[in-house]
Amino acid sequence: MKEIFNLYKECRLCPRACGVDRTITPGACGESAQLSIETAVLHGGEEPCISGEKGSGTIFFNGCGLRCIFCQNMEISQKKILKAKYYTEDELVEIMQKLADLGATNINFVTPDHYLPHIVYAVKKFRAAGYTLPIVYNCSGWETIEHLKLATEVVDVFLIDCKFSLPDVARFCLRGKNETYPQVVWNALEFLYKQVGNLQLDENGIAKSGVLVRHLVLPGMVENSLDIINELFFRFGADIYLSLMAQYTPSFLDLPENCGNENWRESLKRCLTESEYGKVVDLASDLGFENLYLQELPEPDDRYIPDFASHKMFGKW
Repeated sequence: MKEIFNLYKECRLCPRACGVDRTITPGACGESAQLSIETAVLHGGEEPCISGEKGSGTIFFNGCGLRCIFCQNMEISQKKILKAKYYTEDELVEIMQKLADLGATNINFVTPDHYLPHIVYAVKKFRAAGYTLPIVYNCSGWETIEHLKLATEVVDVFLIDCKFSLPDVARFCLRGKNETYPQVVWNALEFLYKQVGNLQLDENGIAKSGVLVRHLVLPGMVENSLDIINELFFRFGADIYLSLMAQYTPSFLDLPENCGNENWRESLKRCLTESEYGKVVDLASDLGFENLYLQELPEPDDRYIPDFASHKMFGKW
């Protein structure tokens, strides 16, 4: 089973396909082949079908291959402000078991793509030990089909972002490095809906399999959101599960110099307005989306933003 770790030797786990031998040096995601986990918690702030009553057993990995300029997890996905902590693949299994024993609704891997070999190994051992909790793959939508095929062997629920549909917006928000994101995410969603289908809930309303699409509405970029809603409707219909998030914050905004559109630069320095979010919600409602999760706009204290620096392992969020 450990042969899967050879995928780190010429890494192509994300569409950037940097080809770096991560057993020697970090890849484009900023991480080596050493498993770097920031924290593991019972997370009550996900969608109700993911968090349940006791919280989703959420494991936050360090690093990211996508690297959005506004990431709310910027502390751990890009800036590495915190001191990295490393774990073996068997210690990952122990973390999963601890979360399960604490009553977690599921095991929820956040930003998992660049550690997929560890995840495949750990889930198989987790299952072999008799644990049956759903496995959630909480990802950015920046996925290769080859490695989604591998993920579908061990993952039950795909909690997948659909961030950008307009190439210009993707180019702006990804520093011009991943402007192919729109085509990549549509290909990924098409594949997943064919492979695992729409989200399925158990008798208690908890996600047990399938796809839940997330979209974060960005200030000043409502056209991007409206395009995504229309595209989701025409590709997959109104019965898909869709979470429209309003939690954007400029707290960790990292605007590069000379990154183009001045209006977008200024709009990302503020939070989303009710009017902007309302336009997106109204379109989804008008199109008849049946399984829609909505979010209140955050208060000025950024209550949706994780506080990684002060949070303890296996605590509650």
